[in-house]
Amino acid sequence: MQKVTLSLDSTLKEVFSYEESRAAFDKFLPGMRARVEGQSATLGFSVRKIISYAGGAIPEAAVNGLDAALQALEVYSTEPDLADTPLTPDGAEVVPEAPRDAVYPGKVWRDTNGRRIQAHGGALYYEDGVYYWYGENKDHTDGKCPVWTWGIRVYKSTDLYNWEDVGFLMAPEFGDKTSPFYPTSHIDRPHIVKCAATGKYVCWIKHSGTEACFTVLRADKFLGPYEIVKTHYRPFDHKVGDFDIAVCGDTAYLYMDADHNGQLTMRLTPDFLEAEEKLCWQYEGLHAPFSREGPAMFERGGKWYMLTSGMTGYVPNKSDSAVSDAPDKPFVSIGDPHVDDASRASFNSQISQVFKVPGKKDLYIALADRWVPDFPMDAKLADIFTRCTAQAYDPEHYQATREEMQIVMNSPMLESADTSRADYVWLPITFEDGAPKIHWRDSWKLSDFE
Repeated sequence: MQKVTLSLDSTLKEVFSYEESRAAFDKFLPGMRARVEGQSATLGFSVRKIISYAGGAIPEAAVNGLDAALQALEVYSTEPDLADTPLTPDGAEVVPEAPRDAVYPGKVWRDTNGRRIQAHGGALYYEDGVYYWYGENKDHTDGKCPVWTWGIRVYKSTDLYNWEDVGFLMAPEFGDKTSPFYPTSHIDRPHIVKCAATGKYVCWIKHSGTEACFTVLRADKFLGPYEIVKTHYRPFDHKVGDFDIAVCGDTAYLYMDADHNGQLTMRLTPDFLEAEEKLCWQYEGLHAPFSREGPAMFERGGKWYMLTSGMTGYVPNKSDSAVSDAPDKPFVSIGDPHVDDASRASFNSQISQVFKVPGKKDLYIALADRWVPDFPMDAKLADIFTRCTAQAYDPEHYQATREEMQIVMNSPMLESADTSRADYVWLPITFEDGAPKIHWRDSWKLSDFE
């Protein structure tokens, strides 16, 4: 058994797992457990977030008392052997399909074996005529078991339509619960760049949640093996959120949601293994859902662009685009790139990378995840989520009814979403008066952009 450390940043699911912590919760927040315990979607919320939704109604003394009581407890996990966790039904399903000749945004995308592609929060890398698609493997993540990510998976293709499963780029580890690749570790959004100075492939992976840090790895070949060179890394001691890395010449830049207080631009060391200088901020001082995450960087015609999402967990929201004259200068917002988007939620998706297709003069692809395809957003729901989330920070300007709050509380949350059935939305980016624009297409081909 392993000792578990609890605090206000622990999820309700964790706190309610032990008799001692349930008792402490009931002592300082009487009656609240009865209201939230039956709502599976809320169990992924931290205790701190639930308290914030009370809008100041809970006395500070009770909040501080609960935090101290939780941290003082000695409780031990009786978690079963995760190595025996089965595939989810969607992760195990095999449906042979004919070869594809186009991209179909929002449709189930299967590899050449007939299984759902599992490369979420992912990115493309091109080398020697081969495209590699890598990302989070969610085929064991049903929102009920504690598995977050079952390693980082990689696929290869020569046409961008049909993808062969190559296996694990970084396999799950079961013997060491402190390993970054233990299945309960919240690893997200791997990004790989090649360092010209060292010839090494460098991979940065974010740990979400209370860890809020990076694991940095490197390899001699793109397909590895990768060795860990840095763990629990917080650049300049900032809590780590979503990020991207862009390379300009021999220099790499890290763009990171720092402390949920803005996007921070940093220059990396010549070996790309750590941040050496803070350069500038953008989107500072915003609160959820308006604070920005999921940065996706790209360059076109000497201009640099940053696409970001808002902050509503796996439920999609409105994107923003920003532009700069250089990768190390501040970015200025130029608006939502999604054109005629009735969902008000980025065509029900979240962008993870913008990929410039080699050999195509002006083809940029916005790679995005549709994390919760069974919970489609529309303009009405988008407004409800905006007000319900914002009122915790600014109740003077944003109000929501109890019924609207209930809708949000019952939506798929980070800990309760079955992401094994998440889909992908890949759409080409066009440019209108210098601004990136993303139009919906039911399907598209590379030949459309000759």
